[in-house]
Amino acid sequence: MKRFWLILAIFLVLGVGTHVACKHPPADEDKGPPAGREDTEAVGEDITAKETPLTSAKDYLQRGLANRKEGELDLAVQDFTKAIEIDPMYAQAYKERGIAYGLQEEYDREIEDYGKAIEVNPKYSVAYFDRGVAYGRKAEFDKAIEDYTKAIEIAPAYAKAYNNRAFAYITTEEYDKAIRDCNKAIELDPNYARAYVNRGTAYGRKKDFERAMQDCNKAIELDPKLAVAYGNRGFIYLNQGQHDLALKEYNKASSLDPGLAMAHHGRAMIYLHEGDQDRASKELYAACGMGYKPACDQLLEVGEFEFTL
Repeated sequence: MKRFWLILAIFLVLGVGTHVACKHPPADEDKGPPAGREDTEAVGEDITAKETPLTSAKDYLQRGLANRKEGELDLAVQDFTKAIEIDPMYAQAYKERGIAYGLQEEYDREIEDYGKAIEVNPKYSVAYFDRGVAYGRKAEFDKAIEDYTKAIEIAPAYAKAYNNRAFAYITTEEYDKAIRDCNKAIELDPNYARAYVNRGTAYGRKKDFERAMQDCNKAIELDPKLAVAYGNRGFIYLNQGQHDLALKEYNKASSLDPGLAMAHHGRAMIYLHEGDQDRASKELYAACGMGYKPACDQLLEVGEFEFTL
């Protein structure tokens, strides 16, 4: 019991109490190739079998797309590489191989291929977008912002690029810039649920919880299965000291996405406030195990203590 009260005291020093001032991330940025992309090739219906004889770079690209869709990433990389060998100026083949590398978590190779695609086609807005996503995965947000900005310069109606740049601005704590980008994304696509979540997150970081809640509610109206919107709504209730409502929102978020770390972290804050050390520790470890830095940082603060899982 003595350990628990010391742990709780540390959390109170960090600003966690009746009105919890913890920070949660916004909705995940859009990570896949955006809809309406400028790529000229699509997955061909007639080139999916591994034994189909291929002759052109386009044939190999299409089979690579099919393989990637089926989760055959090594085969996809081989096909994209063959397409590039046949046509070294095939910008899309570099980009698609980059996406495959990203799915394999080979982010440096991914970024390198996007760079090659851009060398071949300097106006390739999707390649800039995808490279921005890759830089974000490496937490190189300044570079991500540069690439999203370039994508927007090339394609001014690129709503996903505005939303992802807003995500990066939130991460760098430039909340007003994030709000402006979300406004633009919503102007371009009024049904863009993730943009509402990100704008709500930016408002929440600025302690404007009324606007933050409005944006979370709108996001849920547009996409009732968007887990992070419920998680962010839980964050708002938590900051307002409405723990029962916060717990309900976090539980809903977890039911939609069991891997949503912020929901575990939020519940940990509630359980700590209630004095339930065991449940709090389990939630903190779960969030940290998912790579959620605020939970890991808080565990480090009490690193001399061992929780029982």
